[in-house]
Amino acid sequence: SGGPGCFRASSMEQLELVAIGLTAIAIILLLIRRQRAAYSKHVDQLQPTKKKYSKKVKEFNIYTKEEVAKHNKHDDAWIIVQDARSKVWKVYDITDYIDEHPGGDSILKNVGRDATEGFYGPQHPETVFVMVEEYLIGKLAEGEAQ
Repeated sequence: SGGPGCFRASSMEQLELVAIGLTAIAIILLLIRRQRAAYSKHVDQLQPTKKKYSKKVKEFNIYTKEEVAKHNKHDDAWIIVQDARSKVWKVYDITDYIDEHPGGDSILKNVGRDATEGFYGPQHPETVFVMVEEYLIGKLAEGEAQ
């Protein structure tokens, strides 16, 4: 029954439609799960484990490249990054963050010097720009720009 153009699915077609619908739902749920996992990883970067971080107050100072260059080891690591907006050369003490870095020891590549290129690389999520401010200890002295 039904007029011209009316579609009536057989039992087999109905089962195929249900299977397609369930498959689509499963794919959507998988994508949501992956997105949540990626989001959680970024949030974890903003909330590093408390056991490794001291609550010491860091003073904001002005440094020379020579001073920053002395801090070039795993247990004493500073980097220089030029702020993309203000163009100010900032100095960060990232020593307490090294073991938390998702990219492993790649963070050590530029310790003690300019790390701007790597810092703004495509591997870093937007959250890195917020997280790094916790490690800001100063800026480069006038005339010390790279």
